[in-house]
Amino acid sequence: MTSPLTMQNLGLKFNPFPPAATGAAFLSNIWLPNSWTEKITDHLDQLQAGSGAKATVVVGGYGTGKTLLLQWMLHNEFPRRRIRPYFFDNPGVAFYSLANELLRQIGRYELSKSMWELLYEPDESLNLQRPLIELSFRNWLDSLDRRRGKIRAIDGLAQSMLAKSLTDDEEIAHRFSTLVVETKERPFYQFRDFTPRSPNSLVSEQREAHYFQTIIRVLASVFEVEGISFLIDEFEDVALGKLLPRRQSTEYIVTLRRLLDTASEENFWLTISITPEALEQTNSIEPALMERFGSPIYIPNLSEDDAYKLVAHRLKEARIDEGRNALWPFDDEALDSISPTNWAIPRRLIKIFWQSLALASRRQLNPPIPNSVVSEAEELLLQNF
Repeated sequence: MTSPLTMQNLGLKFNPFPPAATGAAFLSNIWLPNSWTEKITDHLDQLQAGSGAKATVVVGGYGTGKTLLLQWMLHNEFPRRRIRPYFFDNPGVAFYSLANELLRQIGRYELSKSMWELLYEPDESLNLQRPLIELSFRNWLDSLDRRRGKIRAIDGLAQSMLAKSLTDDEEIAHRFSTLVVETKERPFYQFRDFTPRSPNSLVSEQREAHYFQTIIRVLASVFEVEGISFLIDEFEDVALGKLLPRRQSTEYIVTLRRLLDTASEENFWLTISITPEALEQTNSIEPALMERFGSPIYIPNLSEDDAYKLVAHRLKEARIDEGRNALWPFDDEALDSISPTNWAIPRRLIKIFWQSLALASRRQLNPPIPNSVVSEAEELLLQNF
């Protein structure tokens, strides 16, 4: 463990190297090698110039930086393209788990309110006088105190969904409208909402892809963006059957292919990260899915210059005195203490420097931290492999 106080003794506000070696820690921005960002930017430019669903597969071994690359896309690339991204760090145990996680990220009340603002039209047959204060979503929900009123409201919202081409499926329109109307009684999502075989589910069995297409259209409309992006990390958990039996893995992958086909008319972006062996497995299960991804983007190992810049960027974000050298509180030659096979892999590199700071903190060392501590941290890393 490294406390803020002991980090201050080393000239740092916090330890910028997360012990799990994934994610961006507490950094205000994510640094990646130019060779990575240029490749993915060119790839996304080509997809944006085309039509239909836009699928990308990022391939790399464990610890090569797939998660960081997806997070960089999440925070940098998609927002500047006016694409609203959603990140899934675990694909879940079934395809409908994506709907579960997606709608929980948004929040039921927030989505329902946004849909109501998009769809609601006053019922002229009620001959109500226009209120002095504009009707709010909360007041509207409070007014639906009778079964007949709720049915009328559901029908009205469903017709509006169909008229605005958010779906062409009457059942899906009815289910989404019911979700809005029942927000007061059930303000939070329940697991059964997303389970196709449940009688109260929003999702009909074998209609998951069409349901997702409606979600994509709704989100693009309510947030007024050009498109929607899903970034699914660690897709190998599905492809290699780590979380699912083989049959369910196959169903998941086939349904994902249906989603891409169904959403081909939408500005929908799908990015998955996967290991090389899982890519091969997925291709054997559903080659038609991988065809839709086109050429994979393989993550290269870090060069020595890339490794230096990665460490320097993280330390700069955490350093108290910005006038120090790039690797302070380490010696500027600290990477010379690490073998190339370890500084070439981002996860290993980050773990080594996290362990180095932890050792220096426990021993109450003053900077610069000796290179022998970095070597010791590398040895500890190798023992845990």
